[in-house]
Formats: sequence, structure tokens, C-alpha cells
Amino acid sequence: MDRPLSSDPSLSADGQWLYYVSDREGVPQPWRQPARGGPAERLSRALERAGSVLAARSGDAVIVSQDRGANEHWQLLLWSRDGVGGARAITDAPSVIHSPGAWRDDHRFTFSSNERDARFFDSYEIDVRTGGRRRIHQLDSRLAVVAADAGRVLEAEAHTPLDHDLYLISEGAPRLLTPHSGEQTVFGADLTPTGVLVATNPEREFAALFAYREGRTPELLRAYPGDVEALRTDPVAQTVAVVVNRDGASEVHLVDLATGEDRRVPLPAVGVVPSAPVWWPDASAFVFELSSPQLGVELWKWDRGTGATTPLTHGPAPLPRTVSDWSLVSYRASDGLPIPYWEFGPRDGAPRGTIVVAHGGPESQARPRFVPHHLMLAARGWRVVFPNIRGSTGYGRTYVHLDDVRRRPDALRDLRDLADHLVASGKVSPGRLGIYGASYGGFLVLASIAADPERWGAAVDVVGISNLVTFLQNTGPWRRKLREAEYGSLESDREFLEAISPIHRVDRITTPLLVIHGANDPRVPIEEAEQIVAALRARGRPVEFLRFDDEGHGLVRRANRVEGFGAMLDFFDRYLGNGAPAGGPRAAD
Repeated sequence: MDRPLSSDPSLSADGQWLYYVSDREGVPQPWRQPARGGPAERLSRALERAGSVLAARSGDAVIVSQDRGANEHWQLLLWSRDGVGGARAITDAPSVIHSPGAWRDDHRFTFSSNERDARFFDSYEIDVRTGGRRRIHQLDSRLAVVAADAGRVLEAEAHTPLDHDLYLISEGAPRLLTPHSGEQTVFGADLTPTGVLVATNPEREFAALFAYREGRTPELLRAYPGDVEALRTDPVAQTVAVVVNRDGASEVHLVDLATGEDRRVPLPAVGVVPSAPVWWPDASAFVFELSSPQLGVELWKWDRGTGATTPLTHGPAPLPRTVSDWSLVSYRASDGLPIPYWEFGPRDGAPRGTIVVAHGGPESQARPRFVPHHLMLAARGWRVVFPNIRGSTGYGRTYVHLDDVRRRPDALRDLRDLADHLVASGKVSPGRLGIYGASYGGFLVLASIAADPERWGAAVDVVGISNLVTFLQNTGPWRRKLREAEYGSLESDREFLEAISPIHRVDRITTPLLVIHGANDPRVPIEEAEQIVAALRARGRPVEFLRFDDEGHGLVRRANRVEGFGAMLDFFDRYLGNGAPAGGPRAAD
């Protein structure tokens, strides 16, 4: 069930080659195959993770980003299409992050980097022929290149996780496109010959499609009942493909830039399109990534002429018949707020119990994606529940701020209310309820079993936060300002952060706990795991710890996923289900 994942598509300038990232041999690596169909070949024999692969706007150059030990300190490597000479590093500073941006032509590539100061990201341009580089824009902030062409570069600046600005660089100084007061989120943007198209939410609950043209007021082109979260203009600038988040599932629409006419593109299954489609050079088709519980994480082609959608990678296999379809339901929190959640489980027979999955972020959303260990839980007989408690994205500007700083306990109460709802509705018996979460979701796991140990029969924390103070002190310096906007600052909110941190309530934890963490995690340092494990062991509480020395913020390598999430399956079986069910899948299935 832990099948290969194919993601991050890119097309060669002539449309002949499809490049992408796949872990089909155990570690995410760059691959290519004929775009119209044919066998795939791996570009690299490296043992380290590739994050993206980007083909040049003209010519045959390809940029691949790669880190070491999943530490997210991305370096950039250059390939030519014929592969002669292999890869050549065009950045080589292991302590620096180089975030890929976009090609301008066949030799100029843009990226952002924190080489000047670890706290900030400036934007750069590099000539891949000579290795010469220049800084395009410098701010004591976090800049990211969004799009580029021969004459322009489009950048996004993050003031907070949900407040952004766009800058357009052409001749002269960078020009601010999005002056605003209050908060405005930029979900995506792209260049057109006449301006910039932006998915954004100025004074709106949900992001819509806007056109920004010089000397004119931003024009609303199209709004939907959900966020426009990605977009890409076709090469002839007649149509823009937009990805809309509607109740967590993705829709893809085509908007005619001359008439405003909207056409919805049929997707092969309910799922998530995590990035903008990539157009063929002649605008005849586009390729997109789809993550679906039914079909895995694969690349698909939509053809404009026929309207057909066909798979490009692996020939997707259907969801195991032992697992039910996802359904979207809701409950009411104790203060009356409706909370949506997804659920699925075994197709036949009553579930053995229920596992609640707390998503990360916090500015994230539980969505119908393909996650192998979630499917394994259901195939082993568990109902799996994915709540979007207050603070989740996808439900508008107001909802996402309902957990900010001093409201954090309200989000924790939502999980308590969910547990009570599941028991009261007969979906689970007391003692048969487990909780799992990663990153911020791991914090929610630890906080839940510290606040309400009697509600949870077993818990799994993956790369989670045990102490918000030490987390903010030790997380990557480029992240601290953005995280303080959500959690609170060390200067103003330290006492509150200490009060709600699970490490300071460890005496209450009696729920059996499994902790999984990567030693190279730059976001949530492994000390967050080590201190909660040590505190529980000192008190004789049931806790198990898996440390992976070649992983970072999560489990990337397939062998580690098999070991780590296999341990999770066995852990829930042992503490909630009285052993594995007959015929249940193992982690390697």
C-alpha cells in the first residue's frame, strides 16, 4: 500500500520531456520520461532527497534541488537533457537554504536564499553557464520568487503566514503591487503580458482570482465558494487554469481571460491538486499532480482538444476494496461552532475503534489526500477521523484566526468535544479511541493526553512540539517570526506559552505514547521529542521512542516509513485493539 509517489511536474521547453520527483526506488529523486508516453529513467543516483525539478523556459537545462538527511537546506544542481557529465552543483553552502524560484530563459535561474542572514531570504539570479550570480532584491524579511520571464521577476514577501505582499521587478527598483492595511494572503500568482494574475483575499473571506495591471485598480475576475489557491496562465495568455479548494477537495477551472467564461475540468477522483498545472508549450494540454485516496499521488494530463484526462505515471491502482470512501461530516463544539471532519474506515464490518488524526500547521487543513499509513489504519480495521478544528485553513479568514495565541486552548477543546461526540454518537466505545498527529498535530496529541488522559487510549506523536518556549527558541531562525505570529512571542507571551506546553503538564500523562522524530528536523528540533520522552520515562509512564538519524521533519525514505508507521500500526493494535486483526496488512504491504 506504500506505493511510489510522483509529484512536482515540469515540462521541457519543447514539450518532449516530462520531469518530476518520484520515490519509486525508496528516496525522492528526479525522473524523466517522454511526455507523450514511454519508459521513465532516473536522472540521479544520489542517496539524498530531491525536492523539485525545473526545466528551463528554453534550451535543455534542468535545475534540481536536493538536501542532505532531509534537513531542508536545499542546494541547487544543474543537469543538461542529454545527461552528459551528470549533475553540477551551482550552489554549495550546506548551512544555507536555496529555495528554487523560476527560470527566466535558457541560462538565468532565480531563487531565494538566506546566505546573507539566516533569519531572512533575499532573491537572486544565477547564470548557470558561468555560475555568476547577483542579488535581485534584499529585505530583512522572507522573499520567495513566484514567477519570472525574460523581462520580469515576481516575488512574494511573507510578513506572517497569512499576510503577504507581491513585488514586481523589471527595470529599476522593485515595485510593490499589493499595498494594503490589515491582512492579505497571496495563495498564488503568475505573470501575463499585460500584468499579474493573483489568487488573493483583499477584505474577503476567501481568495479569488484578481488581475493586477499597472495604473489600474485590481480587478476581480472570478470568485468561487472556496479559496483559489493556485493558478497558471497558458503560454498564449488566453486561459488561466485555477485550482479551487472547496471543502478540502480540489476543483480545477479554466477561465477565459477575454470573456471571463469559466469551464470546470473533470478530475479522475476526489482529491487534492497541490500546485498549479503545467501547460504544454503550445497550450494544447496541461499536466497536474493529483493526490487521491483512491489513486495515489500521480501525474495526469488533461487534453484541451478532447477534454480527456489520462494518467502519465504508474497506471494508478484503485483504493483497496477493504477501505471505504471518504465522507465529510461535522459536529458542534461546546460553544456551538460547527467543526467539519472527514472520515473513512473498513468497508465491511464494524470498526475496531477510532483514530483521530490532528493535522499540522496550524494553518493547514485535513483534506482527502493519499497518505499510505492512513489507509493502512483503515485496512487494519480502524475508523480514521480527520477534524478541521478551529484555526484550519479552507474555511475563510475568520475561521483560521480562531486559534491564534491566547485562543489556543479553544482548538484543544475542539478535540475534546470531538472525542465526546464520537462516543455519544456510538462511533466508538470508551477506551477504543486513539489520537495521532505530526508537527503541530503532534503538539495537539501531547496537549490532549495531558489535558484529558482518560479520553485517549493510545497516542502517537510524530515530530511534535512538547514545549512552545524551547520550540520558538530553537526552531530555524528564518521561521521564528512567522511562528510567533501564530503562537505568541517569547517577549510578550512566555508565561502563557509555558502554561499550555505539554512538558509542564507531564505529570498528568498516563496515556501510552509512541514518539517518532527525525534527528535533522530544522522546524521542530529533536529536543522536543527527547525532553517529553525523558520526562515520561522518569515517571515510569508507558512511552516508546523511534529516532531516525537520516530524517528531518517527517519520514521521507520508504524504509523509514515502513519501520516508523509499521510501529504506529502495531502500537495502536497493542493498546487499543488487542493485537492485529487476522489478515490485516503489515506496514510493508
